[in-house]
Amino acid sequence: WEKGQLIYGPQAPGNVLYLVIEGRVKVSRMVGVPDKPGELQEVVLEFCHKDDFFGEAGIFGSGDTGEQAIALEPSALMQWPAAEVARLISRTPALGPALLRVLAQKRVDAGARIESFCLDPIHRRLAKTLLHLARRAGEPNAEGLHHLLPITHEQLAHYVGTSREIITQTMTQLRRDHLLKYSRRGIDVDLKGLEKYLAQAA
Repeated sequence: WEKGQLIYGPQAPGNVLYLVIEGRVKVSRMVGVPDKPGELQEVVLEFCHKDDFFGEAGIFGSGDTGEQAIALEPSALMQWPAAEVARLISRTPALGPALLRVLAQKRVDAGARIESFCLDPIHRRLAKTLLHLARRAGEPNAEGLHHLLPITHEQLAHYVGTSREIITQTMTQLRRDHLLKYSRRGIDVDLKGLEKYLAQAA
């Protein structure tokens, strides 16, 4: 899949389960903007990296979920149509519980995000997002930081639920506090520093 290519979406639904072999994929949904009839805004549901599954809503859900998945960079994916997933589960009994564990973890992560949306100001939501992404997909570097591949401020805004301008301001402050570094090459996150920041920040 090429960078920017639509993998599935409302106009091209996919009852397919995907596994990322290489690359990154953004899963999102377009939702209506309050007080602005007819205007839609993207909400990023998750960033999928190597060894991540996605598309399960089309397999195990009911009806059109409104999700879309787009390759953030050239990506290699494995895919199994719904009928094939059912056959694999019937032939391999251990597969069903393994998929359930994946879905359960996604529900736990989604619950934590909802809780953060309800209780946390923007700077804590962003810090939690960066910590979550760095733990899942960050690669340790020589400086003792965890390197994330580039994520635009706009994409982070759509994930956190705010504007790009506020994300830029907050990222700048986190950088001044020496909790992260960022450039066109990506974001370097200080895991211990962010953990301490979240423990102290109100």
